[in-house]
Amino acid sequence: MQSANVDGSIAGRAGGLAIASAWWVAFAVLQVVRVLVSAVLVLAEPVIRAVLVPIALLGFLVTLVFGFLIGDPNFPRWGMLAFSVGALALYWAYLGLMSLFMTLPCYGRHY
Repeated sequence: MQSANVDGSIAGRAGGLAIASAWWVAFAVLQVVRVLVSAVLVLAEPVIRAVLVPIALLGFLVTLVFGFLIGDPNFPRWGMLAFSVGALALYWAYLGLMSLFMTLPCYGRHY
């Protein structure tokens, strides 16, 4: 009777070990995927910034000049302003996506 109890205990430990091993393998795979996605996002960020931020700035300046200073009645000032804000919001959304996969540096704190 005691041998059955020992066998059950060994089976229970083996099951627990299998579950723990599966958990650590899943955790390691998740970390590898997270690092790979972070690397791709970090490498693409300068290109995204070089495209979206100047589009937002130039769109705002064109809207300011043609929509408000010159006052062209055919210029779509609010649509162009929304396009500029949308380009900047898209860049911020990209930074938010980056922050989901990694910790961005905090420039205000001294360690």
